[in-house]
Amino acid sequence: MGYDQSSLTKLRKILAPLYPREAEQRRLIRDAGLDETLIALDRSAANSWSEILNHASRRPGKVEAIIKLALEEHPENELLLRAGEDRPPEPLLGDAIFAWAGPRNAGALHEKIIGEASALVPTSYLALGLKCARAVAKVRLASGNVGSAFLTGENTLITNHHVLPDPSSAARAVAVFDFEQTLEGVDVKATEVRLLPDRFFAASEEDDWAAVSVEEHANDRWGKLALRPASVKAGDRVNIIQHPGGGYKQMSFFANTVAFVGQRRVQYLTDTLPGSSGSPVFDRSWNVVALHHAGGWLREPSGDPKHAYLRNEGILIDAVIDGLARARRAGRGGA
Repeated sequence: MGYDQSSLTKLRKILAPLYPREAEQRRLIRDAGLDETLIALDRSAANSWSEILNHASRRPGKVEAIIKLALEEHPENELLLRAGEDRPPEPLLGDAIFAWAGPRNAGALHEKIIGEASALVPTSYLALGLKCARAVAKVRLASGNVGSAFLTGENTLITNHHVLPDPSSAARAVAVFDFEQTLEGVDVKATEVRLLPDRFFAASEEDDWAAVSVEEHANDRWGKLALRPASVKAGDRVNIIQHPGGGYKQMSFFANTVAFVGQRRVQYLTDTLPGSSGSPVFDRSWNVVALHHAGGWLREPSGDPKHAYLRNEGILIDAVIDGLARARRAGRGGA
């Protein structure tokens, strides 16, 4: 098939978080049969993938070859599957753009809040978000699979049950903190931390959460995210700090509207990828309101079962708080 610039841009947005490192990009370039010496890679993954895909699009079958290789490594990535089936995901579109010649009543015009709620936040908003990001880690399993997680009090790591389903898998996994880059694009020195399920482990398959102790002093070094009952409703905005595709730590806070809240589930439009499972979902005040766990064509638990929506979904943090409290009261450890 032929790929226009719009399709290539969509593919770039899919592939850049999956393969942010130059070494990974060069491997795919070679495996797809492209000459890496003809492609100018950049410190920015987005720029590099723009170069790679533009180069590949001028050579028959090479974009398809890249998608095929990526699908072999990420077979459950719905966005890649749709791209491979010539059904690239459609972007969410805003209102139509029109030619504006200026207001007729310019003298009486005043600035306005556009929308139902103000999007203005203090400059400290960014600093607080970065502080919260310290407590977010990548989970790497013995199988090589990855997820995301975050620290809460008592040196306890929170993630999904489908990431760490039992003490055995937790004992063979590690949490990787500071897997990110500086402003200059230089890798921060990451730290691997052992999980200690013999000290404490609890999980719920129904609500898809797991909690496990980590090595002492983790809270002293990376802080913690407080767990409090959530106040979140449809129309709110939520941000997610995550390790999409097992790559560098990233934040998602564009197109981040909450679409549904009910039956201990929160559905939203905030972007994630495989590997983001176990990420904290924050409200605009950086309170944790949900534990991200799934995405795709989802049904609303209390809605019409015939209707599905392309959304992401988290477990309302209240479910995690309640289950964790019960486990601690029971003195559960390693079970």
